[in-house]
Amino acid sequence: MSNNQKKYLFIALSALLYACGQDNRERSKIPPTPFQTESIQNTASLEALTDAIRSNPSLAENYYKRAIVLNKMGETQKALEDINRADRLKQNTGKYLYVKAMILRDMKQYREAYAVAQSAEILNVDTPELYTLLGDLSQQRNDLKNAEQYLAKSVQIAPYDGETSFYQGTLAARKGDTIKALLKMNRAIEMKPSLKLAYSSLTELLRNRRLYDSALAVNNSAIVQFPKNSEFLVDRGLVFNKFGRLDSALVYFDRAIKMDEKRIEAILYSASIYFRWKNYDKALKLYEKVLDTNPKTSKINYLIALTLEQLGLLTKAEEFLKAQVEKDPNDTQTIIALNRVSGQVNAALGVYTAPIPIPVKKAPVTPVAKPVVEEPKRLLDTSRVRVNIIAPKKKVNIKTDTSRRLKL
Repeated sequence: MSNNQKKYLFIALSALLYACGQDNRERSKIPPTPFQTESIQNTASLEALTDAIRSNPSLAENYYKRAIVLNKMGETQKALEDINRADRLKQNTGKYLYVKAMILRDMKQYREAYAVAQSAEILNVDTPELYTLLGDLSQQRNDLKNAEQYLAKSVQIAPYDGETSFYQGTLAARKGDTIKALLKMNRAIEMKPSLKLAYSSLTELLRNRRLYDSALAVNNSAIVQFPKNSEFLVDRGLVFNKFGRLDSALVYFDRAIKMDEKRIEAILYSASIYFRWKNYDKALKLYEKVLDTNPKTSKINYLIALTLEQLGLLTKAEEFLKAQVEKDPNDTQTIIALNRVSGQVNAALGVYTAPIPIPVKKAPVTPVAKPVVEEPKRLLDTSRVRVNIIAPKKKVNIKTDTSRRLKL
């Protein structure tokens, strides 16, 4: 047997022995618990905490924990009610105020969230999560100097925190430092791959800078990391929509709608593409679906009316425009469209009605500084004052040096 054959035989036997040993170790291990998705875990936690609250409704800690779970599930109003109960049962607890500030931020009540977070800071809550939250809320208030200071505090406590790095990236983006923003957001994803907001924000930043290949690469990582999250399918559709690949954009918007039928923005983007393609029937169906799903969607009546106008259904378009004006009487764009459509309807009927006046936006009144009026100087009326003429003295005793003579 040659040396090479001996080597191959040794490697094969080693691999076989390793596999057998690995198999024995696997058999001796405790079987792992079945994998549970985050939604299943949240549901189980919610049920357990609800039972605990029923058993002892005066324990603040259970309301606090349930508020966190409810906020993760998107039930922000219920979460706020729970954390308020916890705060009433056990007042001036810093961690309760921190969670309340976090919930208020998710509800986009930034002013209230900032005030509550500051109260938590006063109660000596010295955690990187609180300073990161204050850094984000300071950015929402356009207080970039304070935001930088809070995030610096968070970095001192936890230098490898993904959320802190992410909000440092958003701060850099606000300051116009795109390179630093990209580096910080990318680092945030490396440190905390479960941070969903970092993927969306980084994709948006790259998309706005027209770095489409990089945006698609980041978005692809997000889809692999969160395969059941329709938000990232919408993000991918927006990238394709940005550089004119409408057919590809529509594919991902449709996939997002199939995954989550209540994904309103995906339906609106799809409808806008069909409208641009002049497929008004398809666009109308999608806009009507939005109206049925969420009637409070901004300007949905206006969008339906525009589509009906293109289909020649002017009377129906007029009805939707009137409904939109009732919602917002100062909507100039809708009033202009209503006057146009009503004019066509009345012309067909041979009737004339005065158009709706367009509201004039009042310019903000800037306070005018009062001019400084100087008091006139008091002048002396010399006609009424006696002036004595100063006469020189008759003799001036000035000693002279006669020994010196001026030579010319």
